[in-house]
Amino acid sequence: MTPPVLDVLIAGAGPTGLFLAVWLTRLGVRVRIVDPKSGPVQETRAIAVQARTLEFYDQLGFGDAARARGRHFDRLNVFVRGRERAAVRLNGLAADVTPHPYLYILTQDQNEHLLVDQLRALGVRVEWGTAVTGVAQDDAGVTVTLTRGARTEEVRATAVAGCDGGRSAVRHALRVPLSGGTYDQRFYVADITARGRLRADDVNLSLSDDDFLACFPLPGRDRHRVAGRLPPGAPDHAGFSEVRGALEAQGLARVEAVHWFSTYRVHHRVADAFQVGRAFLLGDAAHVHTPVGGQGMNTGLGDAANLAWKLAHVRRGAPAALLGTYGAERRPFAVSLVRTTDRVFTALVQRGPVARAVRVRILPALLRGVTRPRAVRRALFLTVSQTRLHYPRSPLSVGRAGRVRGGDRLPWVPHAGGSNHDALRSLAWQVHVYGAPHPELLAWCARREVPLRVFPCGTQARRAGLLEGAAYLVRPDGYVGLAVAGATVPALDAYAARWFPPEPAR
Repeated sequence: MTPPVLDVLIAGAGPTGLFLAVWLTRLGVRVRIVDPKSGPVQETRAIAVQARTLEFYDQLGFGDAARARGRHFDRLNVFVRGRERAAVRLNGLAADVTPHPYLYILTQDQNEHLLVDQLRALGVRVEWGTAVTGVAQDDAGVTVTLTRGARTEEVRATAVAGCDGGRSAVRHALRVPLSGGTYDQRFYVADITARGRLRADDVNLSLSDDDFLACFPLPGRDRHRVAGRLPPGAPDHAGFSEVRGALEAQGLARVEAVHWFSTYRVHHRVADAFQVGRAFLLGDAAHVHTPVGGQGMNTGLGDAANLAWKLAHVRRGAPAALLGTYGAERRPFAVSLVRTTDRVFTALVQRGPVARAVRVRILPALLRGVTRPRAVRRALFLTVSQTRLHYPRSPLSVGRAGRVRGGDRLPWVPHAGGSNHDALRSLAWQVHVYGAPHPELLAWCARREVPLRVFPCGTQARRAGLLEGAAYLVRPDGYVGLAVAGATVPALDAYAARWFPPEPAR
């Protein structure tokens, strides 16, 4: 059992693997990242980043660089048989919740190039053209077999992260089933230049008796991503000519150029386990689902943010049980997400009289009526943006102070010089107090070498549900681990004894 010479071997250099590598490297963890592709993807593929992802990018220090590359979009327009029937505006509804209360287009290729640049600046280069062809574990570590052309190499690591997509070699080596199903229908996706009645700065959903089309704005003049269902009887190697008629039939778009076209089947599946020993599954290797709501890439990035600090913390001596909370937190969210997107997608793609009525009558009326109240649209934005995502049943989530519970995302509280989220850029555990901290808390933070961040308990903090004088022990990924008022030190001691490295001898 040769001891590991590497901390983490990352299989897959898509957005999930790249983001994991950046976060781990920032925390001093030694990584190698490999991918059988020749380089970052050139196609747009996934197209949206949600507010929570932008918050993570801010935390890592390249949020401004990300926002310089993409574009906002304003609302969802619903057309039925060529006529506009509903519009849902979501931007600005949560300006008190997040610094990014909007919907944002930043395509997968843009994300990958951004993250490759960040990783290169940290001195790490992706090993392109290199595939994982074997994974074996023992008590001392994991052995990963890498193949590059005719050359084979065995690498010893403390852990392996499978970020290598729906056909994950790591997941297959672990023999973890990806349970779920596949839709019978075949679908297509295309990047086009088009003009017409499509609202250029919005998402446009077109519904008809037996079909649907979804059009998303892309960076560039009159550029759109369009997705829909291939017509029955379309050949296996269908091209854009098979779908042009349906796209242009309602007069919504006149296609001037096609930049990319691909066909695919949609899966709704979740891995039976996200961790097997020293091996972890993230992103599409762990969950695949419909593109409804722009959640796929963002969920993979959330996986990486959740796992990275835990791997680093255990490397510094925290209990190995901390790693078990990765699956406990991320898999239930993936299961819930797949179920929700499956129900919505089924309503869009099913055929038959009942499905037709849902698509062309019930769904537009529901969107038009239910989303009219601001509170409903706000709730929809908070869900889609993933700012509402929390871990109430995690072993790491303890206590409540005010309306904030362990497992909640730390509420965003702006102040004159920035916000409380600026402190998260340290990527470290920290204690937040809104108001005056108790002297015993000051002593505890000094003894445990945990930074103490003190903020005024003003109107914004109170509206966010934060309790004056309470202690909020914040995880490195920006979620509250422990929320406690009153006698805080015993609770902090108990929490640290369970999840922190041993206290250094004095």
